[in-house]
Amino acid sequence: MSVRQDKTNHAGGSPLLELEAASSIAEPLGEGNSFAVAQSDNPLKRIVAVSIKASLNELCLQKARGTWAPSQEALRNIFQQKKFTSLDGSTESMGDLKSIVLHDMKITHVKSNFPLSLGARISGVDDCTYSATGESFSTIVLPQAESTREKILQADDVALAYEFAKKFPGYTSTNLSEKGVHEVSQRRFVLVAADHPIVSAISENADKLQMGEISMMPEGLVKISQQLYESILPLVRTQVESQIKVRDMSRASVSIQPAEYASWSEARSELMVEAKRPLKAQLTAEVAAAGPGVKADQIRVEFDKREKALENEIDYRPLEMHMEMEVQYNFLSK
Repeated sequence: MSVRQDKTNHAGGSPLLELEAASSIAEPLGEGNSFAVAQSDNPLKRIVAVSIKASLNELCLQKARGTWAPSQEALRNIFQQKKFTSLDGSTESMGDLKSIVLHDMKITHVKSNFPLSLGARISGVDDCTYSATGESFSTIVLPQAESTREKILQADDVALAYEFAKKFPGYTSTNLSEKGVHEVSQRRFVLVAADHPIVSAISENADKLQMGEISMMPEGLVKISQQLYESILPLVRTQVESQIKVRDMSRASVSIQPAEYASWSEARSELMVEAKRPLKAQLTAEVAAAGPGVKADQIRVEFDKREKALENEIDYRPLEMHMEMEVQYNFLSK
């Protein structure tokens, strides 16, 4: 499927399903008919502050401590837009968080006191930053880092999404089987809204399909046989998914893990070894200088205490990672 006007078929291949709306006048994108965000050059904007705080011991025991994940209600408050529903000031939250058209997402400020590089995975951002292990992340935060330099994490081409939204307002790849669809299983047919992408797909490929299986009904509905509907729907959904890039922010989160190690436990072991190396070298030198006897034993006891204190410092020192992100987006569906 292509939402552009070009309908040229590729030589030797089957014709693409060209989804065209029956009318060139469509409801503006998502919130646009109720808010001043109808244009693609005027997206919604949010500043999101992410904070993750935990000790190394807590991260080893509970991996979830390394994740910033707001509740569903909080995410709606963050990303949805308020619409006035009456003159008394009543409002209603609008916008489908599962069909967000992401213009861009960037980091404007990041600070970390972690003693190692952190691999961060961020909802809505492709994992295109690689560590030495070959694992990919949305971004990598360096040890003991602080930066106010703006860094773009993701910038999507939104042209196709807006064009699709103008021709098929409110439709996404996830609601194609629900929005504007009424199945009548007992009679083996389906009533579909006339502005549904599947109707356009059938019309554009009439010569390849059994057009006798569809008929116009009152109130802007189209009657389609169950068999034809079930055959066409997967193809339409696949092509919408492949061409219309939307992001699911209904469970938005930011998670961190050691960028150079397979787990927090492995990272802890390596940090312990590195931190103890100078202490062990000093112990060896002092024991050799003292020679065998009581003094050497006292030196070992003292160094055992220092080693335990060092382990506690590494395990329980408060670690923090803070990130301020700017998100510009809109909704493909209300």
